[in-house]
Amino acid sequence: MMAFTACPICEASSIALKFNGFTNRDPTDGQVWPVFECHECSHGFVNPQPDNETLTEYYCSSYEAYDENHGAQGEDAAVIAEAKRTGTFRHIPIPNGKRVLDFGCGGGFFLRICRALGADVQGIEPSSHGADLTRKQGIPVFEGTLDQFLEAHPLQRFDVITANHVVEHVPDPVRTLAALGGLLASDGTMTIAVPNAASTFALQLGPVWHNTDLPFHLHQFSAASLAEAAKRAGLGSADISTVSLPTASAHSLQMVLRRRWLIPERLSQRLPGMQWLGGRIAAYQDADRRGEALLARLRA
Repeated sequence: MMAFTACPICEASSIALKFNGFTNRDPTDGQVWPVFECHECSHGFVNPQPDNETLTEYYCSSYEAYDENHGAQGEDAAVIAEAKRTGTFRHIPIPNGKRVLDFGCGGGFFLRICRALGADVQGIEPSSHGADLTRKQGIPVFEGTLDQFLEAHPLQRFDVITANHVVEHVPDPVRTLAALGGLLASDGTMTIAVPNAASTFALQLGPVWHNTDLPFHLHQFSAASLAEAAKRAGLGSADISTVSLPTASAHSLQMVLRRRWLIPERLSQRLPGMQWLGGRIAAYQDADRRGEALLARLRA
């Protein structure tokens, strides 16, 4: 494990323990994960950072991001029809005729839809399980790390690069963003989504917030620390907003009711109108940039 004496984003030395957390995926796992916070850019990070051997024990073939339909909001035909109706898919304009790279493509759902919308697609996925599922759908995928892809394909450039809830998993976000920026075409765009550790629910719930997700999430971004990471990676100014799914907001609200108001779990899950309320809360928080996920649009 590597211990940090300074912030891995802004390199400030004014860091301190924020909380000690556990994995919320396995209640029998007793490993403690200290999360530090930078007082300059507000970035949070697991410190010391676990090595790949340690993390391999947590990532497995059942990890939901490897599912070929992870992130789907209905059948492919419905998703494609909605994208054509709105002119966008997962926060990007329909990529017809564009070269699209999805870093950390998991089981390939995003690229599968982009391909159906007319894009020339490419994935990068370090997991052999996720890469195999993507490959079986006829989608080009590089099985390995970003560094290995750059070594094998130094001249490739892409019009659109996405990393959807991936950068919080990587050991060095600044280096990763810089490397992705080097793969952008001259007029290309990059879209990065990460959990918002400065969201209303994250601040209320701390280590038990579902998107703290230790030790999978090595980094806990705020809008300030994500903008700083993009700046230090040599990317243009970041246009950052927040995006909250009503189901996620409802789940977080139920957790607040249980943790802060001691409402039993069974009752919190059965309260009427929770999905409707989750949608209202999601819209209200996103309007104030306090929603559950950060969405950054970047250019080289």
